[in-house]
Amino acid sequence: MKQGLRLSDILRRDLDSDPIISGVTADSRKVDAGTLFCALPGNLSDGRDFIPQALAKGAAAVLAPENTMADGFDASKLVMVGDVRRAYALAAKAFYGKQPKVCVAVTGTNGKTSVATFCRQIFGSLGHTSASMGTLGVVTQTPDGVETAVTGPGLTTPDAADLARHLADMAQNGVTHLALEASSHGIDQRRLDGVSLAAAGFTNLTQDHLDYHATMDAYKTA
Repeated sequence: MKQGLRLSDILRRDLDSDPIISGVTADSRKVDAGTLFCALPGNLSDGRDFIPQALAKGAAAVLAPENTMADGFDASKLVMVGDVRRAYALAAKAFYGKQPKVCVAVTGTNGKTSVATFCRQIFGSLGHTSASMGTLGVVTQTPDGVETAVTGPGLTTPDAADLARHLADMAQNGVTHLALEASSHGIDQRRLDGVSLAAAGFTNLTQDHLDYHATMDAYKTA
């Protein structure tokens, strides 16, 4: 993770206000002084509703969708973009920096966890310090086969900032090869847009997650 990055360096654009950023998050509860708060619209809640709360906690800037109205807060803190989810993922990548040299992803309805695990084991057998990330959390493996559960089970594909932080931690700790699970939700919400992928695999597509995608065509597109 890089400390003290200018907002313009993270977003790669010229800005009227260019504060130093100390963190990146879309969760207003995690905001503290110097954080870039990303106000993401969602199905259950809208991050724009939490902009005043984030600014009150010391957010240095707010990344938000175009046409966001500055209702009850300082408009000079707003940076508006067309695709806020992609911008969030790329901002997290820029802030946290390093990633394992080789990252591969696997998506599909079933089999993601198994395939990611197999890839980690194959990478390890080839002499690489490897890791898998997904439903079972982050698991690392040394070239001599020693496995370590770094985190417990969680989201198949973490939030973009959490994902970028995990990748930076792995790279810092010597992981060179990573296999990660890419859920349809994560792809649709652009959580992986900041990951530099060397390859991706697709397992299968069966009827699932229609509570989110509504139709099989939308699920397939995701």
